[in-house]
Amino acid sequence: MAMVRWDPFNEMMAVQRDMNRLFSSLGMPLYTSRGDGERVAWMPTVDVIRKENELLVRAELPGVKPEDVDVSVTEDVLAIKGKREEKEEYRQGDYVRKESTFGSFERQIMLPQGVDAQDIKAEYRDGVLEVRVPTPGKMPEQKVRRVPISGGAPKPPM
Repeated sequence: MAMVRWDPFNEMMAVQRDMNRLFSSLGMPLYTSRGDGERVAWMPTVDVIRKENELLVRAELPGVKPEDVDVSVTEDVLAIKGKREEKEEYRQGDYVRKESTFGSFERQIMLPQGVDAQDIKAEYRDGVLEVRVPTPGKMPEQKVRRVPISGGAPKPPM
């Protein structure tokens, strides 16, 4: 029996490929094709910073033009949508490796109750979108309620 060296990185890549196939089979619009035929998702990174009287939502959108970004509020959900276009001049060369992704994206952030959508301000500078969401007074700490799960052995109290 031959010994086979285990490579955890290749194992993680296989899981990622399987997840990409799963989501693409569900018709998720967030996946775009890469030069090697692999389908990948592009999701901008988003930081949500809670301050005393506001939430600051910071989204990194490199290569996205401000006119290709839409910020909207529906009830208590802030949505950031947009698209990043692939530059035409790069399509003429043969890629040795391509990790850049392009296509549409959407991020949604739950807002606390009582936010007035008219007071929300957005600013785009140097590839970073900052959305300031004023909150009504000091935001209350969220209470956690443990939900019991039926059908198993009783869980000891924590």
